Amino acid sequence: MWWERGVVYEIYPRSFQDTNGDGVGDLRGVADRLPYLARLGVDAIWLTPFFESPMRDFGYDISDHCAIDPSFGTMDDFDALVVAAHGHGIKVVLDFVPNHTSDLHPWFQASRAARESPKRDWYIWRDGNPPNNWISVFGGRAWEWDEATGQSYYHAYLPEQPDLNWRNPEVREAMLAVLRFWKGRGVDGFRVDAMRQVLKDPQWRDNPAAPGWDGPPDVYRALIPAFTPTSTRSRRSSPRSAARSATSTCSWPR
Repeated sequence: MWWERGVVYEIYPRSFQDTNGDGVGDLRGVADRLPYLARLGVDAIWLTPFFESPMRDFGYDISDHCAIDPSFGTMDDFDALVVAAHGHGIKVVLDFVPNHTSDLHPWFQASRAARESPKRDWYIWRDGNPPNNWISVFGGRAWEWDEATGQSYYHAYLPEQPDLNWRNPEVREAMLAVLRFWKGRGVDGFRVDAMRQVLKDPQWRDNPAAPGWDGPPDVYRALIPAFTPTSTRSRRSSPRSAARSATSTCSWPR
C-alpha cells in the first residue's frame, strides 16, 4: 500500500498559512504551498480537522462532518485543493474522528432531548452520577450529568465531546456515510483518530487503581484502563485507506 512507504506530510491548517489576513490558516494557504511540498518529495498530505466545529479541542470536536468550518474556507476551496494536490501527484488524507462528536452536533442535540429520542442510543447514556469510576483522558470524571433527562453521558475526552455508541448499527452506517462523502470528493484515504477509544466495556465495570500511584486521584493515570481502552492522546498513526465506495452527499438520517 502506498501509505506504508510514502512520505506523508501532516498539516495543521490553522497555523500553516493564512491567505485572507484574519490570523487563521486556511485551505487556500495549503493549496498555495503545494509546489513547495511537491519539491520536497511529499507523497501525501494529511490534513487535521477543518470540519465545522466550536473548536473546544482544535477541531476534533466536530459539529458537522460534511461541512467546512468557515474559518478555513469553503467546500469550493477544498475541492480546488484536492484537484491541485492531485495535479502535483500528491494524495490527500483526512483525519477521521469516529469516537466522538461535539456536544453541538445535531445528533447529540437530538440524543439529549429526551430518553425517548430515536437518537438516544447513538451516544452512551447510563443511570447514576457517575455510573462508574472512569476518568477522562483530560482528567476529571468521564461522565457528565444531564439534569433534564436524569442520566449521565460518557466522554473519553472533554465534556463537550460526547462518545458515540459504536454498538448501534445506525451510528456505524452514519459514520461510513461520512467516509463515502469525502471519498466522493476525491480524498485518497483517512487517518483514524482515537481508535482505541471506540468500544467500551459493555458491563461498565470500575477500572482498578494503579498500584503505587500517589498523584491526584482524578487524572487518567490514577487508574488502570482495564475496562476502558488505553489512550496515549497522541494523534500520530499511519493513515489508512477506507470506504472505497463513494457517494456525493452525507446520507445519514437527521
